Amino acid sequence: MSRYEIVGSDLQAVVCSLETGERVIAETGHLLALTDGLQLNTNTGGGLMSGVKRALGGSSFFVNEIVAQTKGKAIFASPSPGRIQELNITPQSGWLCQPNVFLCSDPGIQMAAAVTQSFGAGLFGGSGFILQSLSGEGKSFIHVGGACLKFQLAVGQSIRIETGSLAAFESTVTYDIEMVKGLKSILFSGEGLWFAHLKGPGTVFVQSLALPKLAHALIPYLPAASGPSTSQDLASGAIGGILGALIKRD
Repeated sequence: MSRYEIVGSDLQAVVCSLETGERVIAETGHLLALTDGLQLNTNTGGGLMSGVKRALGGSSFFVNEIVAQTKGKAIFASPSPGRIQELNITPQSGWLCQPNVFLCSDPGIQMAAAVTQSFGAGLFGGSGFILQSLSGEGKSFIHVGGACLKFQLAVGQSIRIETGSLAAFESTVTYDIEMVKGLKSILFSGEGLWFAHLKGPGTVFVQSLALPKLAHALIPYLPAASGPSTSQDLASGAIGGILGALIKRD
């Protein structure tokens, strides 16, 4: 893609401006709009095994490919609150991401599953044994839940992160799991039993509000499940909708 713009503050979208003949690939379900002259094609992105590799990494089996027959714009966003982060991927430095953070990228980016570096990281790391690998050359965009925090780790420098808050990191960073120390911390800290332990060199992105954490926080405030709606309930709802429309019109 020749040009792009990230718009919005907390509920962001990325606008990709394509010249004739350019392409962009995207995770299914994240396309918002296409202008005239852009064609949407859904495929496996390179055959059956390419689809299988993406699916094992927590992505979708199919990808959307947008082809610019004439100059136009394609707009992508995630359905959850957060921010969009650009990743510059080179043959020397790929990225590893939590499942389902990928939005879109240049066609030169390959998505595949990557097995975590240790048994403990896979078992307790919050995303299973499989991460999503992004390799190749070009730009890629990921969606990070809540605010996006960037850490640039020097050689040997490390950071501990709550497992669900880890969004993405460069392939040069080593990744393992470390148990919380101290009985009181384990029982009463409210932070779980494990930290993701990452050691540089490389860049790490942390999300302040991962989607599973947001869903868990909302559970106490959701209405209790109820039985089937009665005809009286349906009638009341219809009357309320009509009154609301009339008030808005006036």
